[in-house]
Amino acid sequence: MRRWWAAAIAGIVVLAAGIGVADGLGSGSTLGVAYVTGGAGSAPSVWLADADGSNARLIGSGSQPLLAPNGSLVAASTAPGLALYPAAGGAPHRYFDSADATAVATAFSPDSRYLAVILSSTDPASARPSGLAVIDTTTFAYRFIARGQIYGATFAPDGSDRIAYASAPTAALTAPVDLHVIDADGSGAAQITHDGRSLNPVWGRAGIAFDRERLRANAEPAYELWFIPTDGGASRPLTALPIPALREGLVPIDFSDDGKLLLAEYEGQDTSRAWLVPLSGGHATPLAAGLTGAALSRDGAYALVDRGGFLNPPDAGSVEAVPVAGGPPRVLAAQGSEPSWNE
Repeated sequence: MRRWWAAAIAGIVVLAAGIGVADGLGSGSTLGVAYVTGGAGSAPSVWLADADGSNARLIGSGSQPLLAPNGSLVAASTAPGLALYPAAGGAPHRYFDSADATAVATAFSPDSRYLAVILSSTDPASARPSGLAVIDTTTFAYRFIARGQIYGATFAPDGSDRIAYASAPTAALTAPVDLHVIDADGSGAAQITHDGRSLNPVWGRAGIAFDRERLRANAEPAYELWFIPTDGGASRPLTALPIPALREGLVPIDFSDDGKLLLAEYEGQDTSRAWLVPLSGGHATPLAAGLTGAALSRDGAYALVDRGGFLNPPDAGSVEAVPVAGGPPRVLAAQGSEPSWNE
């Protein structure tokens, strides 16, 4: 798996929250769920459906889709780089070049104006190094706001357009990695951890959840979840799980809107399983086997998951909304994977 893969899993789904249907999954406008389809011998394609999975329509080619909070755009990684598809149809806006760097849409700002994109260089000698770019969806222009190897990026939920991200100077596993915050225009940069082992931030109402890694000989790095409160208090651990040699541990994915429940993914070799982590009281617990987590509904009542798609072609999976308190899931796409929803 390695550090970069766990960060990519987290980055794909950060802040893709809430589907909003009539039975308590939330409310809003232009609600929907985006996902990927495709068999073993076909190129992946991105589809967009209504919140209940109906009215599914093809958006375009690509993978790792991210649906804007207002439902107007779907970002996806493509062979040329990255595409921003209008949900209503029409020509996409295209960015970057996959010959230089892979591009993954990581998070929209709460008002959908800004999109954070992580670029990872495919060539250490490339003139286009790895870094964090922000696309302004009002002008469709972009700028780099941070350079280096990026391990997760997330917007503040308060509408300030502040971004928390983790960066390292190189992709080496031993390179120090720390959390930073910055404005969407690249101003106001500040480093918020200094231990050299902090990555994968997810910003919730009360603060930032992140991984603190421990490097191990002849084993994958071990991740434990930590939390930095926004009120300036001291960081504290959220979990203390035994991590076997071929596992990495929990990677934060998404908060409920009140910041009280965190969705995380237990990562490792041939392993990806959704877990729920309450911020106060209770213990981290796994969801049912075979579920890869994508997001929580804003009220924390449902988890958006991919059932069976991990390490398989997208059509082998199904996109489901699973009640976190137990009960039958709602199937949103019988053949699909890599889901993203909005509210």
